[in-house]
Amino acid sequence: MKKVSVFVIIFMFIFALAGCSNSNGDEADNGVKTSDKPSDSNTADATEVQTENSLEGLTLTVGRWGGNDAETAAFQQMVDEFTASTGVEVQEKVYSDYNTELQAELIGGTAPDVFYVDAYMAPFYIQQGVLLPLDEDEFELDQFYEPLKNAFNKDGNYYAISKDYSTLALYYNKKWVNEDDVPATLEEIWNGEFLTNLQSQLSDGAAAMTYNQDLARNMFYAESGGISVIRDDIYSNLSDAQLVNNLTPLYDAAIAKKIVTPQDLGFGWNGDAFGNEKTALMIEGNWVLGFLEQNFPDVEFGVVETPTFSGEKGTMVFTVGYGINANTKEEAAAKVFIKFATGTKGMATWTTGAGVLPSRMDVTEATNVESDPLKVPHIAGAAYATPWQKGTTMDTINNEYRNYAPSVVSGERTLDEALKKAEDEANSIIEAN
Repeated sequence: MKKVSVFVIIFMFIFALAGCSNSNGDEADNGVKTSDKPSDSNTADATEVQTENSLEGLTLTVGRWGGNDAETAAFQQMVDEFTASTGVEVQEKVYSDYNTELQAELIGGTAPDVFYVDAYMAPFYIQQGVLLPLDEDEFELDQFYEPLKNAFNKDGNYYAISKDYSTLALYYNKKWVNEDDVPATLEEIWNGEFLTNLQSQLSDGAAAMTYNQDLARNMFYAESGGISVIRDDIYSNLSDAQLVNNLTPLYDAAIAKKIVTPQDLGFGWNGDAFGNEKTALMIEGNWVLGFLEQNFPDVEFGVVETPTFSGEKGTMVFTVGYGINANTKEEAAAKVFIKFATGTKGMATWTTGAGVLPSRMDVTEATNVESDPLKVPHIAGAAYATPWQKGTTMDTINNEYRNYAPSVVSGERTLDEALKKAEDEANSIIEAN
């Protein structure tokens, strides 16, 4: 949080001095009435003409973080297709400490023309004015799942276009659990007899279900009923009575030892605990699919949508988009790149090769990704999930939540006491910065 605060101050100072706002260009672009815009076919033709006449031979820098071999190969294939189609060369900038290095380059004026924007960091970058707003019609945002496009929305403007996503779903080990026996609600799972009966079938040292003491996993049910973990845009609201009530079933189950963290079992994360058959159930993201298939091929498992909470469907979604540097000198080429990378062809190449889920509904259908029953529950969640994003102070709020959640399970504090302590600590840090 201190690191982010320093960058906030530096950004405000530099942008105030330089006056490097791109508002004139933005207003010209956003000021076109829908009725004045060309039809979809004309837009495509105009883009082709523009590319042939003015973009061919340009070099565009694209910033991203590293990935596994499949992701690296898929990105390169997508870039090669883009260059073959447009004549625009792409120079990659791959970062190890992504946000720290990118922010330093934004300050120094050496940041890429286009770069990855994690939805979690989007409010910060938007607040600093370093992203160009992007027109929802131009980038066909009607084809994107609603939570994914809204993850990059601020006051009706969009600042990045989602390239892929992950959602949480419930995984079960078929050795002990039949899909038809999985309760339909989280309340039934946590507080009914299901986990107690399941635990009796397991060997010593194994747990019926793991969970995470992290708002990145807990926020969708913590905010059930419309309450928010943040008030007044920046302050922690963790002690709100409704929020405490929403989290009570989870922590009642944890206190009763019906659910445990993977760390309680001696593992760093759910995937290892589940793969080693030390837990029968976990709520995890689709990133675990490849991990399990590669490292634990003999474990037979199934996946279902995250059970409902308070009578409503819910889960978390994590997404990354492409944004355009507000100070780019290659705005036209940057837009053409994002249109390609998040268009039907580019997204199909990327998601198929990298094994991730497409953000566009039409690409989901075209790539037949729904033929994989293990991915279907994750895809279903994209329509109603809560994005992991909540303003610029979530690091502080979540850190204090994680700091005090263990004291509830140990019996040191009640849940409302722990959440009030976490709220006070977080707000003290926020006010100090």
